[in-house]
Amino acid sequence: MTARTAPRALVHAPGEALDVQPYDFESPELITGEDRDRLDAALEAWGRQLGLQITAKTRAVVDVATTASRVQSFGAFVASAEGPTLWATAQLGTGRALYRIPLAEAKYWADRMLGASGDGAAAATGITGVERALARAAAVEHLTELKPATAGLLPEPALDAFGAEPSPTLDRDAQAVVVVVGLLRKGQRRQLALALDVDVVLERLGAVAPRQEAEDVLRRISGHLALAPVEVALRFAPTRVGPDTVLDLAEGDLIPLAHPADRPLDVTLDGQPVLSAAVGGNGERLACIVVDSNGALR
Repeated sequence: MTARTAPRALVHAPGEALDVQPYDFESPELITGEDRDRLDAALEAWGRQLGLQITAKTRAVVDVATTASRVQSFGAFVASAEGPTLWATAQLGTGRALYRIPLAEAKYWADRMLGASGDGAAAATGITGVERALARAAAVEHLTELKPATAGLLPEPALDAFGAEPSPTLDRDAQAVVVVVGLLRKGQRRQLALALDVDVVLERLGAVAPRQEAEDVLRRISGHLALAPVEVALRFAPTRVGPDTVLDLAEGDLIPLAHPADRPLDVTLDGQPVLSAAVGGNGERLACIVVDSNGALR
């Protein structure tokens, strides 16, 4: 028989540098391991497709670099925008998606598609109706590529609104998977970013069960409750007595109850009163006669 040694506490020397990984509560780790690798690979493929589309539309080569995805709220995603921005709000399955485009980049796309050089796109802050329409069409094409570029892992977003502000119907407290696609063109860097409802992403990854309709959930719960055994009892109203009364009880003693003789008793289910009933009989067994309408909960 071998003796076991007690585990020793881990002691660090004074001044020793510790490798501590802080946890960001605004960016919870909801997707990890193989699911995270699978998602990032799919989003990187979408980023590459984005670069090809922008290059084809603007006839100017652009290099792209896609960051690892992270989880944050839609509100934090909106607040992180730098400078004038255009927002494409879209429906993503049962959730929402938000595509962020710097205004200068959108103007560059429009200028190039109209035959201009695009060099002065960043100087102006406003956007014309034509430029806005061209940028909106480009955003729709980018979002349409999400499903094929990710090999069907993510659904195709359907554009709801496009403008200088996200749609007011967007729940900014909801969590989203955020990916940033960096663009490099002639030494100039800009960033596109996409936020996807985290519940939709988790569902597509198989990390959670598909969302069920409220009516189906209610029907199933009702079915389970209808088959669940419960304890039915007939109860008088409680009567308070002192400990001495209980200790002095002997055979034949009477305890006056606070329950009036003309008041029905309570029928309880697992201790909770639900109906009223009077004492009755069923052959040689005691029974109760319900005096309330069926299902009249109290």
